[in-house]
Amino acid sequence: MTAASSRFRTTFQVRLVDGKKIEVIEGDRHAWHFRVHYHLGNELAHITKGRARLRIASGSTDVEAGDTVLIPAGTLHRFEPLDVEGWAFRSEFYLGAEIIWDEVGGPIVARVTNQLSARHTLQTDLASVAAGCAVSAGHLARIFRSDVGTSVHNFHVLLAIHKAKTLLKEQSPVVDAALDAGFFDQAHFTREFVRMAGLTPGLFRHAWATVS
Repeated sequence: MTAASSRFRTTFQVRLVDGKKIEVIEGDRHAWHFRVHYHLGNELAHITKGRARLRIASGSTDVEAGDTVLIPAGTLHRFEPLDVEGWAFRSEFYLGAEIIWDEVGGPIVARVTNQLSARHTLQTDLASVAAGCAVSAGHLARIFRSDVGTSVHNFHVLLAIHKAKTLLKEQSPVVDAALDAGFFDQAHFTREFVRMAGLTPGLFRHAWATVS
């Protein structure tokens, strides 16, 4: 079953392939500006039109129509447009084992993840997180952005989005998923979700409800 959104120029579906559920999102040609984010499974991103720049913490690479890029689970990344017309894509997400953060981003990322995952709100409180890592707040902010490619608070939001996505797959109401994950309200969650995925939480939930 496909969930479509003309407003966000995307379609989203969950396919059952060889007994495994695979998420598929397709985006029309557009100057996409997704936030820095990661996925719980490996992503195969197919560029179908135009050109884009893939950025990860270690650098960047340019891709164009016909290219396919593998982005491993847990890798923080973002695509940026190289032309005014933007690019079109089809991404497939293969859900796998739990991300081991000290293998993906090193021990400091693992410590930050453990602290932030236990919080019930999105009050990041950088000073207390830094204290838990035995470094200063300034040092943590610098090293996190350098090594991971985003701020500690943005990473906190991403952790909350993925917690909410798990609840949506289980068919929790959107408002309950939002509040349980630590968002201020459903509107706040929806804004952050769209920035990361290009579709609404409701469309995501619907696609998971209708997969056979």
